[in-house]
Amino acid sequence: MADFGKRALNKAQTRLDILNAVYELSNSVSFRELKVKSIIEKIAITEMTFFNYFQKKEEILKYMMGLWALDLMVQQLKNPLSGAAAIRRIFQRTAEQVKQHPGLMVSFISYLVTSEIDPTANDIDAADRYLLYPDLPELLEARIPSGNELLMQHLQEINPTKDPMPTLLHLASSFYGDVLVAHTANLDLAMLYANSLGLILGEG
Repeated sequence: MADFGKRALNKAQTRLDILNAVYELSNSVSFRELKVKSIIEKIAITEMTFFNYFQKKEEILKYMMGLWALDLMVQQLKNPLSGAAAIRRIFQRTAEQVKQHPGLMVSFISYLVTSEIDPTANDIDAADRYLLYPDLPELLEARIPSGNELLMQHLQEINPTKDPMPTLLHLASSFYGDVLVAHTANLDLAMLYANSLGLILGEG
């Protein structure tokens, strides 16, 4: 069992509480319009405490993406897949999470476009990992690969001799672009992803 001090666990829980508050508040207000004051009132912390964890509000989106990458890592540990099946699961899991909090992924893409945040997802502290997945001690020190790294790995599993970069670019375009299409046209993201992957990977 991991041995974390109370301070480390409290910090991890506060980060998760902040994100959960954003999840809940984003159901009624866009992330851009969401005020730090509303977040801190939701979980009863001070503004100083908030900025000890996130230097600016947009960093919560990076933390969210770090947890997204961690979730993909957990899925692979629990049920290893390779090639096209693994790629499809990445998109399926993403569609499930976007459905729960649709506005946040759109906000993340918006901030990427305006270069207000670094597109590289935050690494996740070991204490945060432990709180989320206490039954997976192998996660605590493991490096979390980025989404692009995972896609590159699985593309090479499909065809080790083919340059994966052109296909990776198509996958990245679908990953972000389909979210915007689904959001603006009120379409099902899982369906859009499935159609795009069928065209990109050449499989049903």
